[in-house]
Amino acid sequence: MEVKELKEHEDGSATYQFDMTPEEHDAMCKNGIVWAIVSGITGISVNDVLAEYMASLKEEVAEDEAKNQNDT
Repeated sequence: MEVKELKEHEDGSATYQFDMTPEEHDAMCKNGIVWAIVSGITGISVNDVLAEYMASLKEEVAEDEAKNQNDT
């Protein structure tokens, strides 16, 4: 996948144009539809999911560090 064009608008929005294979296009469409459905049903946003993931990742790292500290 390649970003072919990025046009920034005065209002702060932007328009992107992508060059992608048929497989990449299919994956983007399917994932976009799934996200729209999940977000509509649950009210959760991509930012919510990423924040939760980052919190769990930090917790996992802290647990690993504590375990390694106890092993020494």
